[in-house]
Amino acid sequence: NLVLCGRSGAGKTSVAKAILGQTELHSASKISESVKNQGEVSGCWVSVVELPALYGRSEREVMEESFRCVSLCDPEGVHAFILVLPVGPLTDEDKGELKTIQDTFSSVVNNNTMVLITTKSDPSHPTVAKFLKGEDIQQLIQSCRGRHVVVNSIDRKQFSTVIDYVERMKPRRYTPGNLLKVYMDKILQLEQSITTLKKELSVLSLQSG
Repeated sequence: NLVLCGRSGAGKTSVAKAILGQTELHSASKISESVKNQGEVSGCWVSVVELPALYGRSEREVMEESFRCVSLCDPEGVHAFILVLPVGPLTDEDKGELKTIQDTFSSVVNNNTMVLITTKSDPSHPTVAKFLKGEDIQQLIQSCRGRHVVVNSIDRKQFSTVIDYVERMKPRRYTPGNLLKVYMDKILQLEQSITTLKKELSVLSLQSG
């Protein structure tokens, strides 16, 4: 089960088509909702979920969509979260999207995250090499523990390397249970903060009295 992440316009649908070797995919009823497509790839049944851009959305929307996304991969769980990144100027949305994913799913998700860099030229072209040497892209890749793949978005045969890479990662599956634990931890932290704030207000009230 693969989850494609990234800003709007990053090319997630094109990547999903290329991975599954399909020209038409099921589309979500709303552009803001996750959508799942499946197909057989090299004798292996693969599910690809497109996660809509989360950066800039309300915390409630992010939580709801994150849970919907992971639930689409139930019961096996998510094997890899793939940040789709076209070669070009790195935007605040690109960086914000990965940070939102990491904040939402917790640091555990770093074990399942990789960057898929797409280009319309040869992956060995000097412009691609220059892009990969950029400080921002290096920081982003390192936050995914160095895991990244570069493919020509026009040559669909190259996308088989994505499946091979995920298999070599041998990640622990990320399940709805993992996400529920994150939510529970956040609720406990909030309750502790509220308790602390009440105590501080009580002390201030006594002092002012």
